[in-house]
Amino acid sequence: LALTPDRLAYFGTAKPIERSTVRAAMDRICGWNQRLTGRALARLGAIDGITIYGPRDAAQRTSLVAFNLAGRDPFRVAEALNRAGVESRAGCHCATLGHHALGLNPPASCRLSFYLYNTLDEVDRAADAVAAVAARGDARRYRLLPWRAGLRRAGTPAPPGRAGVP
Repeated sequence: LALTPDRLAYFGTAKPIERSTVRAAMDRICGWNQRLTGRALARLGAIDGITIYGPRDAAQRTSLVAFNLAGRDPFRVAEALNRAGVESRAGCHCATLGHHALGLNPPASCRLSFYLYNTLDEVDRAADAVAAVAARGDARRYRLLPWRAGLRRAGTPAPPGRAGVP
């Protein structure tokens, strides 16, 4: 798609795109993101000692889940998840005042983000890795993606476009 202020057209053509086509595509993306987020909220919510921040209704939030594990430093949780092949982030996520308002010390949380390129299986794998960290304090033995371990051994980088939860 080529979106300009004056018209919507397919790249390399003058063929117009109906607004309804764009809206339908965006609605499908939104629906998929909500499905991924709903699955993440359900799976993560079943983990003992987890606090999930934000609404529990996937339709009322973006497709990321910020959380903390009781008694665990969010930065160490993110490091353990990253070692397990789950790309996560820890910090204030540009919401320092929100973290202070929640009384978090440190003012930080761990975050998983999902988008249209992720699968439900990947959400499940991420939730399993969080459960492993919560249970054992480390997820190094939990391998998220077989291809990732193979790439690491060969010393080659991960394929492009696999940001977020791989």
